[in-house]
Amino acid sequence: MLMPKLDPTEPLSRSVPEVARIHLEAATQQLEEQRNGLETAVHQARKHLKRVRALIRLVEHCDPKHLKPIRRSLSEAARGLSEVRDATALVECATSLGPYLEGRSAGDMARALKEAVERRRDLLALEAPSLARLTDPVIKACRKARHEIAKAAFASHDDAAEALAEGRSRNHRRARSTLEVCHHGGHPEAFHDLRKCAQATVFQAAFLSEAWPFALAAEAAEAKSLTDILGHEHDLEVLNILLHSEPHLFGAIADRDRLAELIMERRAALRHDAMTIAARLYPDGAKREARRFAALWKLAAAKK
Repeated sequence: MLMPKLDPTEPLSRSVPEVARIHLEAATQQLEEQRNGLETAVHQARKHLKRVRALIRLVEHCDPKHLKPIRRSLSEAARGLSEVRDATALVECATSLGPYLEGRSAGDMARALKEAVERRRDLLALEAPSLARLTDPVIKACRKARHEIAKAAFASHDDAAEALAEGRSRNHRRARSTLEVCHHGGHPEAFHDLRKCAQATVFQAAFLSEAWPFALAAEAAEAKSLTDILGHEHDLEVLNILLHSEPHLFGAIADRDRLAELIMERRAALRHDAMTIAARLYPDGAKREARRFAALWKLAAAKK
């Protein structure tokens, strides 16, 4: 599916609900049809919901009392699907960690770790609630959001450029603030928040690319790299918590303390790489960039 974009020649009151509709209907279709199985459907549906939330964040300041509850309801709905995906994400995390562990003379740990999280995934699949209990609330939330977004009060067509520039700037400022916390030994939640900002950057750059295609494509690529690094770091955090909270799962690993130490070592390296990219992606000078973007959006809007 091609990523739908906001059309500079259309008013936000038309283009924002239309882009949201496409993603919400795609999420609903994935959960209803499940052509490639539940796990794939959940993964794809969650991605569509993330895009809708990023779109709402871009324009939320236009009508916060109306749009913020919609975004939060979609976030809550997506959380109900997380267990289906999270167990598989840990298997993927253990797989990608394997070469690092082997390079640190811990190949036996790598194999035992992967087998342990695979067993856990399979057990959770057997205990999972019925499909309807998982998917029905999300489908209902998608349908409601589709109708509610269309009722929001968006900026006028003449003010759309400044409104979108402000939405981008808000995400930039949030990322800068979060990065500052990360630089001062931030809690793991701060790195998770930084990843959310990077994800919003990826999606918002795609939504707005009609106005500034090459620059926004480069921005999206860098933000995607940051998202991937911080996603792996977050999965390692979850894996480390699991290692201590459910040690019986990892009985085949003789030295769990050594494994925990290697996981922390890898997380530190990933955090360092992430902060380097984030500092480049979210520099000072957001106001100047916002003015440039607004001018380019107006130029694109004039090309009717």
